[in-house]
Amino acid sequence: MIGKVLKLIVDGRIVDKLEIARHAGVQVETLNDVIDLLCQRGYLRTDEQSCTENPSCSGCSIADSCGSTDKLGRAIFVTDKGRQYVKSMRGKEQ
Repeated sequence: MIGKVLKLIVDGRIVDKLEIARHAGVQVETLNDVIDLLCQRGYLRTDEQSCTENPSCSGCSIADSCGSTDKLGRAIFVTDKGRQYVKSMRGKEQ
């Protein structure tokens, strides 16, 4: 499930946690825990400043690297380690 959530963030550019949770088949509360775990493992990182942009990311300067926001409203970014993990997952799918 952790890999699926990370892949959704990297590949799907889904920024709405409700949509990520729906696609991953988990509750939003569980998704918050998964996001915390991904941050702890270094696959995601948070920006200490809250993201104040529109959820649609229209006009947001960080939209290309932003996956969502954490439960405190901080923007979440995929790290190089996270991108490499998703890339390695693709190799196993084929």
